[in-house]
Amino acid sequence: MLLWLCFALLTAAVVTLLLRPLREATVAAVEPESADLAVYRDQLRELDAERDRGLLNPAEAENARAEIARRLLKRASGTASEGGRASDDAASLVRARRIYVAIAALLPVIGIGLYIVEGSPHLPDLPFQERKEADAGQSNVGELIARVEERLREHPEDGKGWDVIAPVYLRLQRFGDAAHAFAEANRLEGESVRRLLGFAEATLLAEGGVVTEPVRKAALRVLELEPKRIEVRAWIALAKEQDGDLPGAAAEYRDILAKAPADASWRTTVVERLAVVERKIKGEPVGNAPSAAPAETPDAATPDVAGMSAAEREAFITGMVDRLAARLKDNGKDLDGWIRLARAYKVMGRENDAEGAVASARQNFAGDRPALDEIDKAAAGLGIADPTKEPANPR
Repeated sequence: MLLWLCFALLTAAVVTLLLRPLREATVAAVEPESADLAVYRDQLRELDAERDRGLLNPAEAENARAEIARRLLKRASGTASEGGRASDDAASLVRARRIYVAIAALLPVIGIGLYIVEGSPHLPDLPFQERKEADAGQSNVGELIARVEERLREHPEDGKGWDVIAPVYLRLQRFGDAAHAFAEANRLEGESVRRLLGFAEATLLAEGGVVTEPVRKAALRVLELEPKRIEVRAWIALAKEQDGDLPGAAAEYRDILAKAPADASWRTTVVERLAVVERKIKGEPVGNAPSAAPAETPDAATPDVAGMSAAEREAFITGMVDRLAARLKDNGKDLDGWIRLARAYKVMGRENDAEGAVASARQNFAGDRPALDEIDKAAAGLGIADPTKEPANPR
């Protein structure tokens, strides 16, 4: 009811503003001939006064009187045509008033009709306080992140700030930012198992499941600090697998399983990974191979990843790789992105997609010799040949 009352008041205000010029207008025509006659009479009286004072002789006075009479006759002859124009102006004013009145009358009708058709008059009210509370959580997180980022820009050596924001980045799936924040926290606050695991996990996810050298070093450092955390050895085994050392990867997986607790949540993933490697060694097709599970951090920094089943984790990583592929489709000048995509496809057992990624990278960097050399080097490491180069003929 309050909404419709507001509509009525606003409509009345708009209509009043539109009708105000019409209400103030007047159709009363000005009689210009009456004003002219008064002027001419004044001129005749002034002429008679000057003649009586001797300022004009009778001949000059008569000539002046004749000129005034001529002007009076001329003005009288134009009165008829001016009257016609005045009547036309009055008719135009009447037509304009009718048009404005019609617009003012139709305005509320059209406005209410459009609202009924396009609007949502039946939705319940949502007071400002409730909207404020609904947005408070999200806005507060964004504001806190912005404040911490601003402080870190001003004080980049604030290790505690990096340590606080790193797991937040990881939760928000800003993996690149999380890896950088964990690295800074390790550098400034000293290495800890939690920070090393967070750095390794964020870097692994940022690289599309490819175990890079920083991830391998972080895993080895965790083993130095806590030798019982054997789950991080899955990353080391996956690194061997990606490097083509399948027997070494299989041996690593077997040793992990031999030492792993029977109730370890990551044990199933390692078993699946070992089965994939063994099929690769035998030359059997593996399909979409699941990637090794990231180590669980003590504070479960990424609940969307830690604790997932193998199928859920595989779907998560597949979606991440697909997003990388979509980004590269829009911006093909990301050399590192193409190499990461090819490696990810290779790890997942998607051989054709890996070859397609390498081919697309070569196409996007055609003519860029340094970039093509990097692509060729990465392709050679993945066992992908360049179809444009013919094999050398033995002599």
